[in-house]
Amino acid sequence: MKILLVDDHEMVRLGLKSYFDLQDDVEVVGEATNGSQGIDLALELRPDVIVMDIVMPEMNGIDATLAILKEWPEARF
Repeated sequence: MKILLVDDHEMVRLGLKSYFDLQDDVEVVGEATNGSQGIDLALELRPDVIVMDIVMPEMNGIDATLAILKEWPEARF
């Protein structure tokens, strides 16, 4: 399973990545620090799962999710 992490807190991303790295069938394929970066990476990498923070600078997770769904309508949340 390919996972994209989107969170403005580096410690949160590091903690989640450390946990996912212990799983045999999971790969963190990208990390973003805000919603805008998350959109770009989601559309480029097409991960199976996006773990996204809701409150972030520049663009929040809800707006980023809606933007991803607009460009990638077959994605589900």
